[in-house]
Amino acid sequence: MKPAAILALTLPLLTMAAQQAPSGTEITFRSSSDLVLVNVIARNKNGLPDQTLKRDDFQLFDDDRPISIQTFDTAAQSRPLALWFVVLCNMAGYEKQGSGLFQGRIHLLMPALKELGKQDTLGVAHWCDDGQSKLDLLPTRDVDQAATTLEQTLAPRPSPKNHDRPGELALQETMRLIVDATRSSQPEPLPVLVFLYDDWSGMPKHEADQFISQLLETSAIAFGLKDRRSPGMWFPVPGEQKEIAHYIVAQTGGEYLPVTPATYATGLEEILHQLHFRYELGFKPETLDGQRHKLRVELTASAKNQRQGVRLRYRAAYVPIAR
Repeated sequence: MKPAAILALTLPLLTMAAQQAPSGTEITFRSSSDLVLVNVIARNKNGLPDQTLKRDDFQLFDDDRPISIQTFDTAAQSRPLALWFVVLCNMAGYEKQGSGLFQGRIHLLMPALKELGKQDTLGVAHWCDDGQSKLDLLPTRDVDQAATTLEQTLAPRPSPKNHDRPGELALQETMRLIVDATRSSQPEPLPVLVFLYDDWSGMPKHEADQFISQLLETSAIAFGLKDRRSPGMWFPVPGEQKEIAHYIVAQTGGEYLPVTPATYATGLEEILHQLHFRYELGFKPETLDGQRHKLRVELTASAKNQRQGVRLRYRAAYVPIAR
């Protein structure tokens, strides 16, 4: 089924998701100070969410060892989203390799944002190849302000001579700033990064893994929208991770979606759709060693038999630290 057809069937469900919590019911937002929270997106063969799964349908593994699921929530019971739009500066001559193709078209994304929950917020962040990194707008519920800030951030700029090391370090700093902003919020929201970025990028793999570990200290999940008109990056660089934003998305359990201006809103709606129908599993780590631990989530044998074709997506690892 095509994405547009899927959304035509499922968008009415998004409104239902916002109404699932009965009036007067108190929702408890889990604190990641004592729990590791794992967001799980479950989808059927046709791309629609499976909303029928229960706690006993899941198995959770830490470095291939089965562990007990301490908490189980659906998205309607879980934390609000802090949705960060993350862009690379719009540099002359690099519009198709970076975020420049989105400049002047942010209004095309806005229809999708009507699906945000009442407590969800929007932030804007960027980095530049000249080494600049900044949180342009801290999370707010003002959609118009977020759109205006994003367009201002994408205003054309001169291109620096060096498109390598300063930009790599600036991206790392932007990720750190988002992590710090997440930790300073109480209760801590679910940080969601949405790259509006065509991802002509690379970075030493060990450095990429280091700052991705910082993201994995939270329960952050990243997505991306890539304009189909941009070129692909096919050549690998020895010792480097190419298409770094795609790598962040894969490691955190999100998805990178190819779009055109006509489908910008459709792509963002699909991202919100996945978030609104996710499951959140919580567990207590055995140690707070600050090391990366591999995660695996599976359906039980009986759940697999009853729901053949269901696929799960989740982050690849977690990093337990003392708060």
